[in-house]
Amino acid sequence: MTPRNTGRKIAFGFAVASFVSMAISLVIFLYFLVTRGGSAVSTASLLATTLFFLSCGIVLYLMSKPPKYKLEPWDSVDRPE
Repeated sequence: MTPRNTGRKIAFGFAVASFVSMAISLVIFLYFLVTRGGSAVSTASLLATTLFFLSCGIVLYLMSKPPKYKLEPWDSVDRPE
């Protein structure tokens, strides 16, 4: 497996930051759910924020994964015709 290049390392860093932000917003969401209830606007906004950070983290993590196969150039001599 090939190592991550610089762009993929940056994407991985942002993925970790998104997952940390998701965990923080989930804790605040649960606190608001207990104290203010589910019908408060701030509780619903925190749920949307939690899901947003989760989806960003998943996409950024998948973008940061190194490729499984080494891609050969299109004009490589090993290319079948």
